[in-house]
Amino acid sequence: MKATTKVALSALIVGAVVLTAAPAFAAGGGDHWSLASELLPSSVVENIRTMWGKTWLNGDPAPERTMHVIWGVVIFLILLGSATMAAAKFKQTGDESVLPERKFGMFTLFELCSEALYGLMRDMMGEKHARHFFPIIGAFFFFILFSNLLGLVPGFLGATDNFNTTLALALIPFVLTHWYGVKEHGAKNYFKHFLGPIIHPFALPLMILMAFIEVISHLARPASLAIRLMGNMFGDHAVLAAFMGFGILLVPLPVMVLGTIVCIVQAVVFCLLSIVYIAMAVEHAEDH
Repeated sequence: MKATTKVALSALIVGAVVLTAAPAFAAGGGDHWSLASELLPSSVVENIRTMWGKTWLNGDPAPERTMHVIWGVVIFLILLGSATMAAAKFKQTGDESVLPERKFGMFTLFELCSEALYGLMRDMMGEKHARHFFPIIGAFFFFILFSNLLGLVPGFLGATDNFNTTLALALIPFVLTHWYGVKEHGAKNYFKHFLGPIIHPFALPLMILMAFIEVISHLARPASLAIRLMGNMFGDHAVLAAFMGFGILLVPLPVMVLGTIVCIVQAVVFCLLSIVYIAMAVEHAEDH
């Protein structure tokens, strides 16, 4: 059960990285309307836009789309509050620290999802690596899931329907994959796998070709993670907004049900692929 606290606390890392990197790539297009647009003073929004400096892609003086950062902060605070409540429960003495909740709530949701996710990781990468990587993968799951679901609530905006946020998230498992791959095997043995199965001077053309293919495939991983998550969430929320625009009661309900399924599936897919990438990097040759 202590893994629940680690998951929520690890959201601090994910949240910090996302909130730092999300505006960096921001380009034009403007923000979508949300309650934050109405409630926050324009001076606050303008300060958020200018505090990051120029954008990386277009070199604009300030990013135009920043509402995903604000809603990312909201999810960050929700997970932080959940971590605080979970930590308080674990500090209780007696049976209260181990007994399940009497009613289904936030803590029960964290516990059930954590157990299912940990079981999946244990089957895919073994007990040792599952314990080590569970906090960050669990933080991914809850941050993405809550951000996805938030976009289904009228007046709210999911941070994951913006490419800036999803790319920042996708870069984390990309870096972890190679960092722990080198740490587990050593730089020489790890990058030797990029040259293919035949390492010999007479196979130099094949080695160069294999290295080129491997580099492209590894660079495509964060791009595919980011585009898949952003595209599905943006499309899901756009369809929901279109049905909400009819102004007819219960008409958006089927779309919201399907959207909820999409939100859960996309959070699972992102984490599942991240687990696969890391597991492939840290496994030893005799396990191939």
